Amino acid sequence: MPTVRYNGPSFYRRSPDAYSPDFTRGEVREVTQAWVDEFSRYLVTPYFTVEGSEAVHRDEGNDGIPDASWRRGAIVKWLGEQGVDLSGTYKTKTTLLTMVDEHLNPPVLEPEIIEEPIEEPVIEEEVIEEVIEEAVVEETTDNNME
Repeated sequence: MPTVRYNGPSFYRRSPDAYSPDFTRGEVREVTQAWVDEFSRYLVTPYFTVEGSEAVHRDEGNDGIPDASWRRGAIVKWLGEQGVDLSGTYKTKTTLLTMVDEHLNPPVLEPEIIEEPIEEPVIEEEVIEEVIEEAVVEETTDNNME
């Protein structure tokens, strides 16, 4: 839940909500997110500190699927409705959006491809050796001619 702290120069400051008591300087008040959404324009920065507030929920794709514009609490609720296990440690908004992506696009296990050796037929060709005969040239010497 968001908290609002009054830091102003006056000791007291009227609450923007007519049904809430006035703020005292240094007082930290826990309020609902709806309250912050309604009165945030009156909680000016130098006088008020708002912690734990999330932006107003707007569905960017208008498709009902959580995205970055959704509040963390709304994402947790959506995941719970989808049957996703949220037990364990604290999960950030980024982690929750990753879980949404994994839920909508489960990893596909690709079958392991086993390569079988391919037998290629062996064609035996007759090897023909060419015999090249060299011409023999007889040399004659001058002594034999006489």
